[in-house]
Amino acid sequence: MSIASLPMYWRAENAAAWRMFWSMVQDIGRTEGITLPDLTEPAALPNDLAQHWTAPDLVLSMTCGLPFRSFLRGKVRYVGTLDFGLGTPLGHYQSQIIVRSDLSGPAKRLAYNSGDSQSGWAATQDLPETAEIAETVPTGAHAASLAALADGRADIACIDAVTWRLLERFDPNARRVTRLGTTRPTPGLPLITSLATDPIPLRTALCTAIERFKPADPADLGGPMTFCMLDEQDYYSEPIPTPPAARNRADAGS
Repeated sequence: MSIASLPMYWRAENAAAWRMFWSMVQDIGRTEGITLPDLTEPAALPNDLAQHWTAPDLVLSMTCGLPFRSFLRGKVRYVGTLDFGLGTPLGHYQSQIIVRSDLSGPAKRLAYNSGDSQSGWAATQDLPETAEIAETVPTGAHAASLAALADGRADIACIDAVTWRLLERFDPNARRVTRLGTTRPTPGLPLITSLATDPIPLRTALCTAIERFKPADPADLGGPMTFCMLDEQDYYSEPIPTPPAARNRADAGS
């Protein structure tokens, strides 16, 4: 049985819009001769997303640029990238840097969602020199990183700019932090499929669906969507950062 998911920007508040979009992809897919499964909701995915992303029956999912260029390299096929109208180069995104609103000195405690996140961990390499990171606080999700700052458990975080739009829209904690700036643009979240799947009809179905899909408010999904194809080398050329645990050991010894 084949599986598909679009977990990264899915929230309870916009789940219906994502299902509506995917239903259109399914309809167009049938005209391309492919049968696409219903989306597996994020709550039903395994805790270890690598297991889901490398499943031999994966039809489509959205991953992150850091896993794509590291442990998923050579294990999945690239389908394309969704652009959400951030004003970055097409198919690229960046992270919103946020700090505690009451921060009066250097930011020393960094909240991050996951060590395999481009936007939450790798992007922290772009933090300003005024950040003097001495402690890292793993949270498990961008919304949890935001909550850590709002509650005073951390000082600074990098949040995927599309996710930040959704947090500003749906999460009251967004009003309890201060925006400091953005990181440099990097390739956006890649859509992937299994090595056994032909990506060409998927690309056609996605591109056509995005052209036809007219949500009541594009902001519910993170912004107006465009489907594009990037050169895979754009992903692979990005550096792979030191994992959080290794960075902490190095800091402790310095």
